Amino acid sequence: MWKSVLIQKALPLFLSYLLLIIAAISLDYLLHFANLVWVGRYMGVAGTLFLFLSFGYSARKKKLIQNSTVKFFLRLHCNAGWIGTLMILIHSGIHFNALLPWAATALMMVVTASGHVGQYLLKKVREEVKQKMKLLGLQVTEDELLQQRYWDTVTVKALEKWRSLHMPMVSVLIALSLSHIIAISFFLNWR
Repeated sequence: MWKSVLIQKALPLFLSYLLLIIAAISLDYLLHFANLVWVGRYMGVAGTLFLFLSFGYSARKKKLIQNSTVKFFLRLHCNAGWIGTLMILIHSGIHFNALLPWAATALMMVVTASGHVGQYLLKKVREEVKQKMKLLGLQVTEDELLQQRYWDTVTVKALEKWRSLHMPMVSVLIALSLSHIIAISFFLNWR
């Protein structure tokens, strides 16, 4: 199990995702400490713009954008998504004063995890598992091969299921985010 794709690929992703959350909490704390809480309000706007920029990948895949390569737009999608998520996490802070923004933030975290893991790693994981099976078939006993194949197969199947959930979650996230923006426009004094 220790040499499985689950441990070698999924665990580092989990840790990087955890570091994203820790970075957001730390930066939010520093803003509070420096009495710059108002900066967090505008991080939501900047983060939303970064997330909007990340949709360039979908537009490129659907050939609405012809410039550059799909690989460039995938990298842009991942990086802009993480930066946008970090900024919006700082924006939302650790305040529990409204359900709608927290629902949008929670869904954004699920969409970010889903998109990052699924889109970026699925192809690499499939290729690595195929190569690993060839190598392991020559170097291990049948029981070890079956155990290794089990963990790799479970991981790949889990990664494949993200596609059926990712886009509907993005649609709900957009609806929640727009509802939040409309509510803020009506009820918040932006001075």
